[in-house]
Amino acid sequence: MAGGRATVRDVARRAGVSTATVSRTVTGTAHVSAETLDRVRTAIAELDFHPSAAARDLRRRRTGNIGLVTPSIVNPFFPELVAGVHAEVSRRGWSLLVVDSDDPEREAARVAGSRLVDGVLLVASEHSARRVPGPPGPVPVVAFDRAPAPAATAVQCDNVAGAAAVVEHLIGLGHVRIAHLAGPRGLDVAEQRAERYRRALAAHGVPLDGRLVRGGVFTEDSGHALTAGLLADGVRPTAVFAANDVMAVGAIAALRDHGLRVPADVSVAGFDGIHLGRYLQPPLTTYAQPVTAIARHAVDLLLDAVESAPPAGRTRRAPVRTHRLPGALVVRGSTAAAPARTPPPPPRPEG
Repeated sequence: MAGGRATVRDVARRAGVSTATVSRTVTGTAHVSAETLDRVRTAIAELDFHPSAAARDLRRRRTGNIGLVTPSIVNPFFPELVAGVHAEVSRRGWSLLVVDSDDPEREAARVAGSRLVDGVLLVASEHSARRVPGPPGPVPVVAFDRAPAPAATAVQCDNVAGAAAVVEHLIGLGHVRIAHLAGPRGLDVAEQRAERYRRALAAHGVPLDGRLVRGGVFTEDSGHALTAGLLADGVRPTAVFAANDVMAVGAIAALRDHGLRVPADVSVAGFDGIHLGRYLQPPLTTYAQPVTAIARHAVDLLLDAVESAPPAGRTRRAPVRTHRLPGALVVRGSTAAAPARTPPPPPRPEG
C-alpha cells in the first residue's frame, strides 16, 4: 500500500466494517456472516495486509496513534513543525493526535498515560521548570525543537552553529554594535543562541556592550518592546539579532516607528526560517531550521521505540540523547553593510 503498510483501520474502511470485526477475523474469533467474512478477507488481500503483524499489534494493544503536544501555536513556526510531523507520521502508516496546551509538559504526561496513543512528541514550554512531572509514562516520549530538561530524548536545530552564522554574517558586513533580543531565560534554545552571540563577538574581537542585550519572550510584542526600549535608553545598534523570527518582526516595526530604515540604518536578522519571513518588506535574513529533517528524525526515533517495545506492563523509553541537526543561513534584504557613521538616535514618536 502506498505510504506504508496497511493497518486494521485501512482494512475496515475497505470492507465497510468495524475495526473490531477485522480484529476478530484476524484472530479467528469472528462470529459474522459469510458475506462479511468474505469482504474482510478480500480487503486483506487487496491491501496486502499482514495478519501476523496485526495480531502482534493487537497483543501489544497498540492504538495506531501518536500524540503531539505543543505550546500555543500562535507562533507560525509551530504549525510548520506540525505539518512536517503529520506528513511523516502518515507516511509511516500512523495517525496523529495534536494537543495545544499552555502547560505542554503536564499535558504530555496526561496524554502518555491516557492509553489513547502509543507515543508522544513534545515541544516544551518557555517556562524555566521544563520537566515532565512524575515517573516515566507507559509510552515513549521524544521532544523536539525545545528539550525538556533533563528528561527526554530530543531532536533540535543546532542553535549554537545557527547563532554563530547569524552574528558572523553581521560582523562580516561591518557591524560592531549588534544588539541581541534574547528569548526566555532558562529555555535551552534561547540560552544556546544568546551564549553563542556572546562567544561570536569575542571570537572576532568585538567588545560586548551589555546594554545591547535585552531579554524577552518569543513574540512580536516582545521584539517590539525590547527594540523600543533600546532606542528610548539612547542605545543605538547598527544591527539587531533577534532570537526568533517573530521577535524580528516586532523589532522591524519598532525601528520604523522611530523613523529608522531597515537595513539602511539598522540591519535585522532572526532565527527559525518561518515562511512569512520571505514576504516581509524587506524580506528577513534568518537562520532556517531544518523543519522537515527535525520532524522526520523525531518521528523515526519515537516509532522505533514504539515498534521495539518490551512486553506489556514494562515502561517503554527512547534512549536519552539530544540530536542536533544543521540548518542554513538565509540572507535576504533585511541586512546590509553597516552605515559609515551612526547618527544620534531620533526623538521618540509622540503618543
